[in-house]
Order: sequence, then C-alpha cells, then structure tokens
Amino acid sequence: MFDWIHRADQPLLVVEGPQIRIVAANAAACGLLEQQTLEEGAHLGDLVGLPDPLLLEEAWRAEPETLGAQFEVEVSRVEGGAHTLHCALRHLTDTHRLITLRNGPGRLPKDHLPALIDQLPVALEIYDLDFNSLFYNQVSDEMFLYEEKPIVHHDEWWDMGFPDPEERAAVLAEWRAKTEEARRDRSIIQFSEWSVRCCDETRRIVQFRYRFVGDYFLLTWWDVTAQRQAEEQLRQLSVSDPLTGVWNRRQLMQDIAADLERARRDGSSCSLLVIDVDHFKSVNDRFGHPVGDEVLRVVAQRSRAHLRGTDVLARIGGEEFAVLLAGTGASEAEAVAARLLRELCLPVITSSGLVVDLSVSIGLATSRSGECDVDGLMERTDRALYRAKAAGRGRVIIDGS
Repeated sequence: MFDWIHRADQPLLVVEGPQIRIVAANAAACGLLEQQTLEEGAHLGDLVGLPDPLLLEEAWRAEPETLGAQFEVEVSRVEGGAHTLHCALRHLTDTHRLITLRNGPGRLPKDHLPALIDQLPVALEIYDLDFNSLFYNQVSDEMFLYEEKPIVHHDEWWDMGFPDPEERAAVLAEWRAKTEEARRDRSIIQFSEWSVRCCDETRRIVQFRYRFVGDYFLLTWWDVTAQRQAEEQLRQLSVSDPLTGVWNRRQLMQDIAADLERARRDGSSCSLLVIDVDHFKSVNDRFGHPVGDEVLRVVAQRSRAHLRGTDVLARIGGEEFAVLLAGTGASEAEAVAARLLRELCLPVITSSGLVVDLSVSIGLATSRSGECDVDGLMERTDRALYRAKAAGRGRVIIDGS
C-alpha cells in the first residue's frame, strides 16, 4: 500500500497509531536511523527518543490538510553518543501518518564554548548589570586593549576611546539614553556607530550592538572602516567629475537649490559664474586630448586656489566650469570673477613642457530677491556667458549689464 515511499530520495516513514508502529520505511530513513532494515510493526519509540506524548497526540489528531507538527528525536549511535533528527508528521489516512526525517544539528560540548566565543570574527564583550567587565574576546582585545589603562569598568573606556571632551560628551549622551531604553525593555537591541580611538592610536569606524540578557549586558561590535571608506568613495564618484575632481553638474544643481532657499530665508543673495575655455577644440586638435585633459585639470586647480572655502566649483560640460558663491552679492562676485579671469588667462605649461595659451570667458548672474528658480539663475548666467563670447571672449559679462 505504501510502496511508493521507496521511490523517494527523502527519508520517509509510514507509521500506524496511536502506538506509533512502523508500517513502512524507505532506505534513506533506515540510514538516518542507523538500521539495516526496519521491521514492520516495530515501535518507533524503541529506536528513537520520542518527544512529549502530548505533542505527538496533538500532531496525530491534526486536520488532514495541515502539516501536523514538527519535532525532534534523538537516535543513539552505534559507536556511542547520539544525533538529532528533525521530524515532520503529516496525515495519510485515519490511522496512518507520514513522517519526514532530516538531520538536525549535533550537540556542542559545553567546555568548547569559551574557546569558540574567543575566536569569533566579531568582538564580544560581557558585563554585569552595573557594567563591570566579565569577558572580552580576542577581537575586542586586539582593538581596545590599551596599554595605558586596563578597562575594568565600562565607564573607563570612554576616556580612552574618545580623547576629545566634546566628542566624548556627545557619544556618552547617546549611549546613556539608549542603554536606559534597553534596560527598560529587554527585547531591544540597540545600535550605535562611532569613530573610535583604538589601542594602536588609529581611528576606526566601529558599529556597536548591545542589549541586556538576564543578569548580563552583552555588547558586540565590528570594524566597518573599510566599508564606510568605500561608500564615501562611491558617493564622491557620484557627485564629482572624474577628470578634475570637482563637483559634477548634478551636485552643483543641488547646491544652487539649497543656496537659493537659504538666501530666500535670510534675505541675502548668491551668485553664479559660468567659465568657458575659449577655443578649447583647437587645443585638442593641435596638441591631442591628453594635453586638453591636462589643461582642464589646470583650470580646476587654479580656480580652486583662488576661491574661498565656502565657494563651490563644478565642471558642468566638456570645457565649462561653474562657481557658486554662497551669500555673495553682485559687486563681490564681480571681484571674484575678475580675479579668476586674470589667473585663468595665463599660459599653461604642460608636464611635457608644451606651452598652451589659455583664455576663458565668464558669465555672471546674482540671485534676485526671493528667487528659488535654479534653472532661471542658470539661464541668466548662460546668457551672460554667450554675450562675453560674442563680445570677443577673454572677458567677464554680468547679467543685465
């Protein structure tokens, strides 16, 4: 009646109840139960350690369309010891059930746990409820075993990890708020990420997770410095120009929008310059694109050298750059533009010794009162640039002049 189970690769038993006697067993099931064969009518409890009888009774009475129950049994090994099997009991007929078997995990000897915890690839620290240290594993010691001072109580760590008083105060405030919340609700696993001074004097970005468990406070952490550096590099690539290293057009547009909004709120203004390298195509045609690229890098370097720290420089096209002057009115912006024109119209001496004459045209526009239109400010600056080029290049033209 149940010969079909012998065609299945998965370990299967058919049992008859309520005595849980074996009706059929395939070869895979015999192997897991460490039996050559299983005699029909054998009691399953003679082969394995059955779970709570109430659990089996509930599983046996489950509705036909349900899985019934999942439970574990132990099988004694021939060579000693035991191994665990996971079982799922499923309805077949009024008196028969199908048991699906699979291997469960072995049991770890308790005396092996300390050594395994010490070798975890993440740091583990254990404290009592008053934050007196009870255990640090090897990863924790490698990062925070300071020569200056042993950390006996967690409060002693803050001075070592955060030498700057202001930074330490901010981090401590976050820590205290989160640990108090975790103490009130033991189900909470808190999260923090800080830049920490390590025992080798380096600063590392460390991600912490911590919670209370019974009479203990558990803290795990791992070093995410490389991950954060990679993320920052990707972020820089997304907002910067790979040739010159300055911002790209997308980032510039975001900065213009923010500055316009700031100017609207405080009643100030901002100004925008667009710089175009005159006759740049002839530089590429005459000297080649590598020299053209070097010229563009020089334009970026000279511009940065003569701008304020708050000014934003971006490359917005092939040979076009833009400068956003936050909080800057028309007269001050005109002075900046004149300074840039003077510096950028000097010849460029390339790394190979070539002398390349350089000229730029600059268009300038200043935001109007309450203006929030990024595209409008860009269009007025572009119109000023076109007028500078039409007027003979190598000059600054101000929008509206």
